Amino acid sequence: MPDLKEFTRVISDHHSSLRYFIQGLGVNASWVDDVAQDTFLVAYRKWDEFDAVENPGAWLRTIARNLILNETAKLNRRQRLLDENLTTLLLEAETNEPAAGEITDLSQRRDALRQCLGKLSSRARGVIESRYYKDRNSSEIALEMAMKPAAVRKMLFHARQSLASCLKERYVDAGA
Repeated sequence: MPDLKEFTRVISDHHSSLRYFIQGLGVNASWVDDVAQDTFLVAYRKWDEFDAVENPGAWLRTIARNLILNETAKLNRRQRLLDENLTTLLLEAETNEPAAGEITDLSQRRDALRQCLGKLSSRARGVIESRYYKDRNSSEIALEMAMKPAAVRKMLFHARQSLASCLKERYVDAGA
């Protein structure tokens, strides 16, 4: 268990410089405080290692850098998975559909999308509408819906997967 006075001193001594360091790594300004807080949480959990640390600022910067690298890897992995799923869906759907641009095709797609959106929870639908119809980012949606930005991104990811699955089922059923 950390000495709270010592831990509080480390936080107050390094909070500003850590925020500038995180910002300097190109982190979105709305995420800087979150990453700094996560860094201090990790430091709190690993406080027993602190006695061996000669430079607390460097130790905190290393923790922050690792958190950012992990988050970046997760985002890239999610993007690759999403891209692969959407690409597969679009390729499979293309062979069973009328030519793109036809009025009936566009009308069918809109109807299918409306029906699939209706299957989502009202909260997931609200997140999708804020992102794609109101062009808001995850931080703005989080403020609007009293959520954390990470929770918004997770909900968007799962909602897109649900919509893709629903649309795929509709086109397979329609083509059969």
